[in-house]
Amino acid sequence: MTPALDVLAGRATPPFLALTTTRDRDWRWVACMAVAGPLATIGMAILVAVALLVSDHFGLSLNAFGGDLPNLPRLLKSSVYILEVGIGLAAAALGLLLAARLIFKRPLRSWITAAPRFRLSLLAWGVAAGVVAIAVLNLISAFAPTTGSEAPILDPAYPVKDRLAYVAASSLGFLIAAWAEEVVFRGYLLQQVSAFTRRLWLVLLINGLVFALFHLEFDPGALAARALLGMVFAWATLRLGGLEFGVGAHAAQNLGVALFGEVLLPTSPQTTVKLADLGYELVLAVTIVACVEWLYRRRTLAVPALA
Repeated sequence: MTPALDVLAGRATPPFLALTTTRDRDWRWVACMAVAGPLATIGMAILVAVALLVSDHFGLSLNAFGGDLPNLPRLLKSSVYILEVGIGLAAAALGLLLAARLIFKRPLRSWITAAPRFRLSLLAWGVAAGVVAIAVLNLISAFAPTTGSEAPILDPAYPVKDRLAYVAASSLGFLIAAWAEEVVFRGYLLQQVSAFTRRLWLVLLINGLVFALFHLEFDPGALAARALLGMVFAWATLRLGGLEFGVGAHAAQNLGVALFGEVLLPTSPQTTVKLADLGYELVLAVTIVACVEWLYRRRTLAVPALA
């Protein structure tokens, strides 16, 4: 087992970062990727948008972004919206991966895991860790004063069948979206930044900041919360040798917001997190990191670091 401080100090190479090659450090190819990557992501996202628009001509109103579902109950409209967001993000992430595959001449799997295959068991552990973290937060918040509305999943104003559909659609949509975001930020970006520095604390910091800024919600509390979670998911990737755990934990965290927070729709207000409430995010981060370190010590799931 490699101590965490050795990894942070650069005295041991995380196996996920060892997958990079000299081509990843060649500025010519990096410049090509800086052009081709965004074009590929935008192109794939446009394909999904066009498919939604074309669906109208076949009598299928599926475009929740454009408000084409006015007669659909609120929870079901949110279900469609979450699925569409997940599919759109996944298409964009796939475009980025294909561009990286073409430019850096590496297998697609090298941006996903250092293990011989994608570890579904580690994905399940990530979901479990996310559920534990959400349970801890809900337990803490039960003793704190709150003025928020009732959680959608518990609100009797919504029919049971709508709530069940909402849970199913949200679970699938957030799993797809989490895979996409982890591929982009903890897959490509994490490796690309690490190709130019062995200061892993700097790699983690950059990853968290870019992840936070990507969401285009510039409330200071929301930025700090997302940056912290971004660094936590990056640490999970480095420690366990792949994206699997992070995908599961990320999906569970987002699902917790949808089930116990506000119903997500295109018109939902931007996320605001009071700086005083960042203690909740810290609890979430510590819980996930503790699960990561416990899993690392099991050895059967983690890929060991290279000395």
